[in-house]
Amino acid sequence: MIDVPRRSLAAGAGLLLGAMAVQARAQQFASAATPKFRVQPLTVNPEKVKGLSAGLLRSHHGNNYAGTVKKLNAISETMATVNFAEVPAFTVSGLKREEHIAYNSTILHELYFDGIGEAPTQPSGMLAQAISRDFGSLDRWKAEFTATAKALAGGSGWVILAHSPRDKRLFIHWAADHSMAPAGAVPLLALDMYEHAYAIDYGADAAKYIDAYMQAIKWTNVERLYREAMRV
Repeated sequence: MIDVPRRSLAAGAGLLLGAMAVQARAQQFASAATPKFRVQPLTVNPEKVKGLSAGLLRSHHGNNYAGTVKKLNAISETMATVNFAEVPAFTVSGLKREEHIAYNSTILHELYFDGIGEAPTQPSGMLAQAISRDFGSLDRWKAEFTATAKALAGGSGWVILAHSPRDKRLFIHWAADHSMAPAGAVPLLALDMYEHAYAIDYGADAAKYIDAYMQAIKWTNVERLYREAMRV
């Protein structure tokens, strides 16, 4: 039988334990769940939307929105490989900032496209009652929503109609960029005020784009989201 010194055995055991720890850490980071985001198809026939051309809607959906989803997936893949116990703070800051912006942009774009219809509709039922209760009337809601959009014209951002489960009411929120989605609220409708949303059709004339959008709102989708939000 070969006589192995105790010191050698201890050293060997230490190396083995060290290797196992490294492997366990590698498995820990490798097993991080990586979310996969899919580009959602247009729920409206772009050829039939009055005031917004098919070319504009397809470009917006296929380039801006789909590009954001692609970026979000790339960020998620990068995040899954990061050792957050050792990575520099500035790297974490940059990744989390970009993740936040891309995620919000994805959600808001999906709301935007789902909120566009092929024919004019009007709010009804519980949603119509909530609009009257919280804004006084549908006309006053339209005036506030339109004015908020025009306040963002020539720049960027979003106008968001949201339900607040905390306050049990609707709000119109002004967001200068993707990172300013309202906290604690359930968004129901989103108007994209970035120039890519209207320049193909209207150039710099954001007011005409806003007017066209207001005529194209698919209130049935807003009502569906409102009913779901009431259960939050």
